[in-house]
Amino acid sequence: IQGSQMDLEGQRRRLETLMGSLPAGDVRRGQTVFKAELFACSKCHQIGYVGGHAGPDLSRIGAVRQRLDLLESILYPSASFVRSYEPVQIELENGEQLSGIPHQEPNNIVRVVTGANQEIRINQDQIHDMSPSSVSLMPSGLGDLLTQQQLADLLVFLESRK
Repeated sequence: IQGSQMDLEGQRRRLETLMGSLPAGDVRRGQTVFKAELFACSKCHQIGYVGGHAGPDLSRIGAVRQRLDLLESILYPSASFVRSYEPVQIELENGEQLSGIPHQEPNNIVRVVTGANQEIRINQDQIHDMSPSSVSLMPSGLGDLLTQQQLADLLVFLESRK
């Protein structure tokens, strides 16, 4: 626990430092970042009628999340999870392991979203064990891919979604 406590403190310090050093962002450039193939935000997140469904709908994210929360979600996607998007680790009766976001469907079927446009449907009887996972489906490392300007632009774009 002590190591993870230090990690959390380090993450918080990085977020606060970054918040104070980001340049001014531009909404239009932020939309370009959101849609860019390299970053793949729109493959998993929907805004309006466009985008994927693996992650939370971000159409009104600016009305419900503060800038620091948005920054944390981008840089440290496993720090917290949106309700109904909590990842799980599943062990099937045959020993196969799956990670993803489960959705209960009719007739004892569990649909497990495993990535952008990727899902598996399994019968509940095939599940040996299902336990919470601490790892988000959203890839970590976006902070290393985005320049500070791209990050600032993306934040302004997300904040404008109200």
